[in-house]
Amino acid sequence: MQICMMDYSNLSPDGKRVKLHCYGIGTFDVLSGIDRYINKPNCSDIEKAAIPPGTYWIVDRPTGSFVNQVRAELIDMAHFYKNHHSEWFGLFSAQTMTDHVFVNGVRRGSFRLHPLNTDGSGVSWGCITLYRSTDFQILRRSLLSRKKVVVPGGRGLMAYGRIDVRGKPDFSKCDVK
Repeated sequence: MQICMMDYSNLSPDGKRVKLHCYGIGTFDVLSGIDRYINKPNCSDIEKAAIPPGTYWIVDRPTGSFVNQVRAELIDMAHFYKNHHSEWFGLFSAQTMTDHVFVNGVRRGSFRLHPLNTDGSGVSWGCITLYRSTDFQILRRSLLSRKKVVVPGGRGLMAYGRIDVRGKPDFSKCDVK
């Protein structure tokens, strides 16, 4: 089982990058959250902000309904994305065993592990997003080469590994205007 760690206290000077350490694979630059909420755990109780600190199981990405599957495929084709949604992973909270969690009374969810687009465009709506698609492919190949494990207490949930997201949010200090 792969173990990775992301620590919000290990930010780049501009705050736009945080390190994702995946033991035995490598260390990768990632971001989490959109716009002014990027990598700000103090704001993780806001929709599309940084992924809340906690433990997340790396699982196959939920595909959703047939309509959602077609929608994802159309988005990939319309934008000529080289990184397709079908290659992404889901991140399920160890607290809830789903891809949703309540943070300070706010429901957050649909957490994913994915890359930015090959041209560097794209967003992270609270996902863990790798800056380089080549880094994502290295991580993806390594994860897929491993045998999935049964998640303890996960009612049959199978995971490639887990990511421990570290940080101590103080929601009163979400200083984003």
